[in-house]
Amino acid sequence: MYICSMIKRLSFFIPVLFTTGLFAQTAGKVEVAFDPGIEGIMGGYIAKALDEEPQGFRVQICTESGNNARDIANGQKAHFYTKYEGKKAYLEWDTPNFKVRVGDFKNRLEATLYWKQVSEDFPTSYVVMDEIKLYKAND
Repeated sequence: MYICSMIKRLSFFIPVLFTTGLFAQTAGKVEVAFDPGIEGIMGGYIAKALDEEPQGFRVQICTESGNNARDIANGQKAHFYTKYEGKKAYLEWDTPNFKVRVGDFKNRLEATLYWKQVSEDFPTSYVVMDEIKLYKAND
């Protein structure tokens, strides 16, 4: 009885093993056919993605408003450059405030680790989400 069930199982699997070779892929070229409207949509999406700066994080070390706000913010930016190297500082105008933000971090963890380094000199600093600049190896 056991031998009969084995023969039945083998009689099923043996043809399957031999026919799988018939459907195997051979080396060649793959063509993808799609509606021409899709190409226009995807082209526009890719162009927009390339034009926009990616979202990331920066450390905001200063926010100033009122009289002399620009001078104070520029002073904080200069103070940052005297103490820290390797990160770019950005002076931004966001009505009615001047903000100084530093770094271009891809994720919050990197920004937080950097914030811990600068927080002694800039105690009111904090991590913010911002559009960042990604630099290539040649930059």
